[in-house]
Amino acid sequence: MRRYKIKRRGAIILITTTLVLTLTASVALVYVRFTLNEYRSATTIASRERALQLAQSGIETGILMLTRIPVDSLYDFGIFTFAPTIPLGGGTITLSLTEESGKLNVNRLVRMFEDQTDEKQLEYFQRMSMAMGIPANLWQAVIDYIDENNVPMPQGAERDDYERLIPPRRIKNGRMQSIEELLFVPGFDAKLLYEDSRSAEKIQNMANTTLSDLEKASMTPEDYILANNITTYLVYNADTSTDLININSAPYHVILSLSEFMTPVAARKIIAERIKRKGHFKDPSELAQLGELQIGTTGSSNLYKEISFRITTQNQLYKIVADASLDSQVAQVMGVLDPNAKRLVFYAE
Repeated sequence: MRRYKIKRRGAIILITTTLVLTLTASVALVYVRFTLNEYRSATTIASRERALQLAQSGIETGILMLTRIPVDSLYDFGIFTFAPTIPLGGGTITLSLTEESGKLNVNRLVRMFEDQTDEKQLEYFQRMSMAMGIPANLWQAVIDYIDENNVPMPQGAERDDYERLIPPRRIKNGRMQSIEELLFVPGFDAKLLYEDSRSAEKIQNMANTTLSDLEKASMTPEDYILANNITTYLVYNADTSTDLININSAPYHVILSLSEFMTPVAARKIIAERIKRKGHFKDPSELAQLGELQIGTTGSSNLYKEISFRITTQNQLYKIVADASLDSQVAQVMGVLDPNAKRLVFYAE
C-alpha cells in the first residue's frame, strides 16, 4: 500500500510538472509571438515612416527644381511630360510635376470680396460642360455652396436645401480646398467627377476617327474626366491677373471654353503646336501665327485677339506629387507650389 501511495504521488508530481512545463512553454510561446509581432509592427512602422520621409524629400526636390531651374529648361528636359523615378535611401521616388493654372478654378466662380457670381468664369464652366456632355447648370449649385449669401440661384441650392437632404449636410459658404468637396454639392457624385463622360457611341466614333496621331494626342480619354479639367488651388495675394488660363497646361475642353467662337479644330491645333514646342509656348503671341485662330469673332476682332486677354504662359501654380517605395512600403505626398511666393499653398500626406 505504501509503495502504491509513493507511485501515486510520483505520478501526480510528474503530471503536475508536465502541466507546469507545458503552461510555461505556452506562455513563453505567446510571449515570443507577442515580441515578434511587436518587432514586426515596429519594423513596419519604421519602414512606413522612412517611406514617408522619402516622399517628403521628393516634395523638397520638386520645390528646388521649380524655384532654382528655369521653367524653359524643365520643359526642354521633359520633366512635365515624364515622371522621373529616382533611387534614394534604399528606396525609390517617382516625382510628378504638373501645372495647375491651365484648369478652370472652381473658386473663381465667386468674387469673394463682393460675394457675387463671376459671370465670365461661369460662361467658361458652362461651355466646358456642354463640350464634355455634362449638365451645364450644375455650377449654379457650386456657386451657392461657395458664396456667403442665402439666396439660391435658379438651379442652385442653399442652406435649407442642404438641411433637407438625407442625411442632412452643411453648406460651406467659403472657398473650396479641394475638388473632392464637390461631392458634397447636390448633383455631383464620384462617377461625374472621376469617370469618362463620353457615351459608348462617342467613344466608338473617336476610335474610328481619321485624325493624325498628333491631333489624337491633343484630345485623349483623360480630357473627358471632369476632375482633370478643374482645380481649387489659388496663389497667395491673388489679384485680377491670376484668373488667366495658362495655355501651356490647358486641357482640350478648357481651351474650348475660352470663347464661344473656339472650334474643336482650333483647340486641337493649339495643343498640337504646344506638343511640337515640347509642351511650352514662351509667349501667348506665338499663337497669333496659327491660321485656325484667325477666324472672325465680333466686329473686326478675331479668335486670337479675343483669347489673348484670357491666357498666359507664365508659371502660376505647380502640383508636385512624390510617390515613395521602400521595403514593400509605399507613401505619397502632394503639394501645390506658388513659385512666385516660393511657398506651398496646399500640402497632403
